[in-house]
Amino acid sequence: MTSVSLPPNVQRIDPQANAVLTTSYDRGADEPTWYQSSLTVSAEQKSAVVNLALSESQVPLQPFVLYHDDFLKVLGPNPRLKLIAKEERYPFAHEAGVWIPDTREVFFTSNQFYGDAKHQHREIRISKIKLPEYSDKTLDDDEGLYEWQTVTPQSPILTGNGATNFDDGVLFCQQGSGSVPGALIYMSPKPPYATKTLLNNFYGRPFNAPNDVVVLPMDGSIWFTDPDYAQLQSLRRFRRLPNQVYCFQPITGSIRMVADGFVRPNGIAFSPDWNRCYITDTEAYDGLGNNIAQAAATVYVQDVVEQTSPSGEVSFYLANKRVFAFADCGAPDGIKVDLAGNVYCGCGDGVHVWNPSGTLIGKILVPRGVANLCFADPGTIILLNETRIFEVKCASRGALVC
Repeated sequence: MTSVSLPPNVQRIDPQANAVLTTSYDRGADEPTWYQSSLTVSAEQKSAVVNLALSESQVPLQPFVLYHDDFLKVLGPNPRLKLIAKEERYPFAHEAGVWIPDTREVFFTSNQFYGDAKHQHREIRISKIKLPEYSDKTLDDDEGLYEWQTVTPQSPILTGNGATNFDDGVLFCQQGSGSVPGALIYMSPKPPYATKTLLNNFYGRPFNAPNDVVVLPMDGSIWFTDPDYAQLQSLRRFRRLPNQVYCFQPITGSIRMVADGFVRPNGIAFSPDWNRCYITDTEAYDGLGNNIAQAAATVYVQDVVEQTSPSGEVSFYLANKRVFAFADCGAPDGIKVDLAGNVYCGCGDGVHVWNPSGTLIGKILVPRGVANLCFADPGTIILLNETRIFEVKCASRGALVC
């Protein structure tokens, strides 16, 4: 590693210092668990120690962890992590994260919670947060500059989860509930938030629980993951399909299965040149609040291949599935890619960042982890932390936004 002067909120970790630990170490029992915190070891072991110290507002004092000098290009000269919204009554900021530049708003979904007084029915709410025009004041003042509110779609989106930009609006994954099937539902980003269901079955068979979604711009096709979390969480009783990844062409109504072999496919994203597709497997999260240390917490990558049918129709499929990365803490959930090809995943201790070769180059520490994230303005990342939303100011730019 190059020896350079780092900002005070950046800590450098030398991987060689942790290659051999002098005593066995277990992040369990009275220590931070594998799913809640980066590795911290005693100074006597002469290992690289991750500083997990927090401010009075429970924000890490050194949130940016440098494992490789490639991370310096992501951070820039003055990276910042800032708490911009919080809600302690329910997990309001869980998934989606869709940036609408015209209105400077990010749409997101909550986790499940009991919303009625008798605690009989679980619900998931859709909300949005408005980001101000940035200035020096924005970076230093936490009060009154960020506004968030719940959104009520014109027609209900039951148990919404992941989402993406689509046709100047937001395309949500609906996991479904009871007799209501999983679906892809478009919502206008402006009141009265009109909705339209684009897809809710695979040739008559209901989906398990559509989880995350992205659009391939070459042909406008919609790609989404479909794990069985709705069945695991008793939102819906029966499972009629394997856990798979699908491609839907809204122009023709064609639906294809494009990837299998996952335990629970979750996040999905394309590389900035659209030649690769990244898919996370969150087997390590059982959907019931438990974590499985020996289960998959893996990011896979596949090549996006163009194919022309005898009639001249162009479509795309996935080939050459291989491991891209494995998360050491929790499991990689939501996934995004920047213009340099670096891959960002929400994990058990915050956000993990890998370079295009799959090497862990850095982390952004957030207590209790991050489920999903999204890029906004150039150099701005929004992190969803269940009961809190953070804003990162750095040097990276999101590929999806551009």
